[in-house]
Amino acid sequence: MNSPLLSYAVCRGTIAFIWFYQGLIPKLLYPHDDELAMNMAIGFSRSEAVQLATIAGVLEIAMGVAILIFWRQRWPILLTLVAMVGLLAFVVLVQPTLLGGAFNPVTTNVAVAALSIASLHLLQVIEKNRG
Repeated sequence: MNSPLLSYAVCRGTIAFIWFYQGLIPKLLYPHDDELAMNMAIGFSRSEAVQLATIAGVLEIAMGVAILIFWRQRWPILLTLVAMVGLLAFVVLVQPTLLGGAFNPVTTNVAVAALSIASLHLLQVIEKNRG
């Protein structure tokens, strides 16, 4: 496997894994208090926050799957990039106390955004080399 293709696979696979994990673990299997606190901070009750987390978890898993299925398409990665910026802005506005914690949204969202940018660049290189 050539270097750009391997790098692309690592970037894209990691992004898909992060979407899948973030949807499954802290939203569906073990709804995390931080996830619920963000939802409740915008006015939802605890039960509504759990329902919203469930919906978000399903959508995040679907996003991870889309990134793998649409391997050569840009839209899932562009959507990821926009989502990372938007979700980080949401946390800053709604629950800024989360920004100081370990493994916080800043580090996760910036890393995923950087992987998205790298993926878009690598896809362009791969397509150019394919001719």
